[in-house]
Amino acid sequence: MNTLKDLQQTTGGLARGEAAGARTARLGPVVADSRQVEPGSVFWALKGQRHDGADFAEEAFQRGAAGVVASRAVDTPEGRWSLVVEDSQKALWQWAAWVRRQFTGMVIAVTGTVGKTTTRQMIHTALKTRLAGTASPRNYNNQIGLPLSILRIEPEHDYAVLELAAAGEGEIARLAALAAPTIGVITHLSDAHLGTSGSRGKIAEAELLAALPPDGYAVVGDDPWLRHLIARSPAKATCVGLSAGCGVMACDVRSRGGTLEFRVNDCEFSVPVWGRHHLTAALATVAVGRNMGFELEEIAEALRHYEPVPMRCEVIEVRGATIINDVRNASPTTMEAVLELLRDFDTPGRRIMVCGDMKELGDEAAPQHHRLGSQAVTLGGVDLLLACGQYARYVVGGARAAGMPRMRSIAVRTVEETLPYLGQAILPGDVVLVTGARSLELQRVVEALHRYPLRRGA
Repeated sequence: MNTLKDLQQTTGGLARGEAAGARTARLGPVVADSRQVEPGSVFWALKGQRHDGADFAEEAFQRGAAGVVASRAVDTPEGRWSLVVEDSQKALWQWAAWVRRQFTGMVIAVTGTVGKTTTRQMIHTALKTRLAGTASPRNYNNQIGLPLSILRIEPEHDYAVLELAAAGEGEIARLAALAAPTIGVITHLSDAHLGTSGSRGKIAEAELLAALPPDGYAVVGDDPWLRHLIARSPAKATCVGLSAGCGVMACDVRSRGGTLEFRVNDCEFSVPVWGRHHLTAALATVAVGRNMGFELEEIAEALRHYEPVPMRCEVIEVRGATIINDVRNASPTTMEAVLELLRDFDTPGRRIMVCGDMKELGDEAAPQHHRLGSQAVTLGGVDLLLACGQYARYVVGGARAAGMPRMRSIAVRTVEETLPYLGQAILPGDVVLVTGARSLELQRVVEALHRYPLRRGA
């Protein structure tokens, strides 16, 4: 049981306004957003470039926070407590490290340039059918999100599935040192972070295999770079994929009607997701589950009830048109995968693509966006392209170079500029792919499509 006394001793903080019995009472959930505070929560006031969380301590107490951790003194109501620490972010890491050391269950760390979130959720879906555990919420995978995820672990949990994301070379090693995983999963490598890590080789150097203990277990996607990395891990390792050398190999793979079907040994799997690119996540779940004592049939049954992550190949209908909502931190690899999904859609109408920029590509940004435009035509079979963002002209340039007529390929700067075109263009029966970096807020396109009346075809 984690208490205020443990927290104070771990961080060296100065307690103020202590309630009777608070030092030895079990601490409530830790949150770093005052809007998420519920009665009994601990509000961790982090100081950022624009805001100091300590400014929201009063709001947190009004919402029912039992206590506040901050880098400066805050007004503390009677019956509540506050803890003043030298550096609230450093203290967050110290406390997360202490909580992790007390945990005796299994910690599974998931990383990779694409597919992390889906893989984390699939693993959690399978394990929670028989065990008690937790998983990183949303994209809590960085230097703030990871410790907050660790602080969700309860003593009675059997496992925790933690997502790790690289913000630069060496970041995964630092996050892995905090998470101290027994099982490590690397989904896939791509050129998603050329701007921060410089090359695919440097990305590989930053991954977590070397952080696993000798009695640990590593699961990697069927990728040449990952196969090369396996030798660096002190832990037992296996590949998952379609190749004959994979420890977990899929056969008879089919993607149709929003369901991914495949076979592992004699066990049939049916996962309610759109697109073959989810196969690595499903197979990684199989590998982790089997390592933790689950039968293939148990894992297959759990994945039949998997609930996809919102805005990850989320397919909806809007008055006769089909919308593929795939707003994420896009990369060349994810774009290629979702274009294959668009191509395979059985539709009586047209294939329309609304795309935003891919981020963190560095010097490769312009050529990669030009390539995306070309792939929209040659791979996705796109009939109408609306590109928005800083690199929209390169996407359109690539599409026109691949043969798309000028009137069907449009470049705009902002999301708002796409809306009039969409309102006039979309017909019942069309399939519309909305994809690109989350920072552009392309979900506003999907929201607007619910409001626009679709015009009728001739």
